[in-house]
Amino acid sequence: MARKQVVLRREEILDATVEQIKQRGIAATRVADVAAALGVSSGLLHYHFATKELLIEEAFSHAAQREMESLRRTVARSGSAVTRMKALLRLYLPAGQAPGWRLWIDGWSAGMRDKGLHDVMRTMDDEWKSSIVQLVQEGRDNGEFQCADPRVAAWRITLFLDGLAVQLVARRGVLERAEATQWVREHVGAQLGIDPAALGPRRTSPQPDDAS
Repeated sequence: MARKQVVLRREEILDATVEQIKQRGIAATRVADVAAALGVSSGLLHYHFATKELLIEEAFSHAAQREMESLRRTVARSGSAVTRMKALLRLYLPAGQAPGWRLWIDGWSAGMRDKGLHDVMRTMDDEWKSSIVQLVQEGRDNGEFQCADPRVAAWRITLFLDGLAVQLVARRGVLERAEATQWVREHVGAQLGIDPAALGPRRTSPQPDDAS
C-alpha cells in the first residue's frame, strides 16, 4: 500500500492511536501499528511525538477531553437533577462491548507505572467526581435529593459504578446488564434518598407463557 504523502493533523493521529489501543491494549500497541492504520510512515508520527509513551499519554488526554465534553453537556442540561442523574448513569455504565471502559481500565493499570498517564487519568477521574458532587449538591439544595453529605454520596456512587463496570468489562457475561442496571438504581437511590424507580423502571422477571 502506498504511503500517504500528507501532513496529518495531530487529531487524526490521536484518534487512530485511541482506536489501536482499544483493539490491542497499551502494551501491544506500537507506533508502527498507528502508522499502518493511517497509511503513513512511522517517521511522520515520530515527527509529532518523540516517543511511544508521549503518544499514548496524548491519546488518552485526547479521549478524556471528549468524555469530559459529554459529561459537561449532560450536567449543564436544563431539567431536574433526577433527570440529569439518569443521563449521567447511562453515560457512565458500560454498553455493548464497552471499548471506552476497556480503554480506561487499561489506562489506570498502565498509569501505575507511567506518571504522565497517571496524571491524565487522575484529572479525568477528579472531574467526573466533581461533576457528580455538583449535581448531587444541586439536587439536595432544591429538595430533590435527601442526603447528609453530597461529596460522600457522590463518592459512594462513583466507587460503586467503577467496581461494577470492571466486573462487567473484565468478566464479560457473568452478570446481565439489566441486573447490573437495577443494582445501580437501587444503590444510587439509597445514596440520594430517592425511590430507585425515579431513575428508571424496575427490572421484571420474564413471565411464563399462559397454558391456554
